[in-house]
Amino acid sequence: MASLRDLKLRIRSVKSTQKIARAMEMVAAAKMKKAQHQAMMGRPYLYKLQEVMSSLIFSSEPRLSHPFLENKNTSGKTAYIIVTADRGLCGAFNSNILRTTLEIFSKGELENRKVITVGKKVRQAMQRLGQETIGDFEKMANAPKFFDTLGMARMVKDEYMKGNVDEVYVIYNYFHTTSTQKAVVQKLLPIEPDVNLINKLASKSEYIFEGDKHRLLDQLLRRLINTNVYQAILESAASEHSARMMAMHKASDSAKDIVANLSLEYNKGRQARITTQLLEIVAGSIQ
Repeated sequence: MASLRDLKLRIRSVKSTQKIARAMEMVAAAKMKKAQHQAMMGRPYLYKLQEVMSSLIFSSEPRLSHPFLENKNTSGKTAYIIVTADRGLCGAFNSNILRTTLEIFSKGELENRKVITVGKKVRQAMQRLGQETIGDFEKMANAPKFFDTLGMARMVKDEYMKGNVDEVYVIYNYFHTTSTQKAVVQKLLPIEPDVNLINKLASKSEYIFEGDKHRLLDQLLRRLINTNVYQAILESAASEHSARMMAMHKASDSAKDIVANLSLEYNKGRQARITTQLLEIVAGSIQ
């Protein structure tokens, strides 16, 4: 059994850890609110962008074409944008992404992949795998801005247009609720218009497009790729802060339970010592 001094030190240590976890929970909660708002506000814009693009493609006769809509199948290589956090202490946030990534990578050869890492955790994982990266980005979760993501979007567009890769995917955590985030693999290139969305458009009034449709389509597709990358970063940021808040909340509750158990054990030991001392005093007075 631990001594009373040891128990007292453990109680003090756990209480200190509880305070840290509670502070991190409050910080994550403040960041989470803003990140969730950004992610939710970006979804309608992305949906409308896809709607306009689909309408432009399928309302034109003959049907419009573009290199971003065609799978070239010339290099046999695939590019991935993988998004994790820069830090840990966020539950299964990072491990879900890394597990999904490893499952995908197990089906292909190392030299047939090109990787862009977003976050220190995935960069470290790629270094352990020996996977070469063509881009590395950090500090994207704290108030991500659209212009901060243009670099990685431009990188994959250039790789695709040059024929260095046949497909581009982005792997990130999609935000569902504060307690639920799911790792998703989204195809970025070539762009595949949503058939269900096209069917919905059939019941709506058609858009009226003016000017050169080919030039308009090019601008829409480039904007769609940029927005998809930015939205993935927003979803990941909202998921990260939510996961960290929940993890720190559970850690704080666990620390509270540990303190209660240690305090009970300490009080029992203290009471036993007092009882022993009283018995010694009584025995001494009788003698």
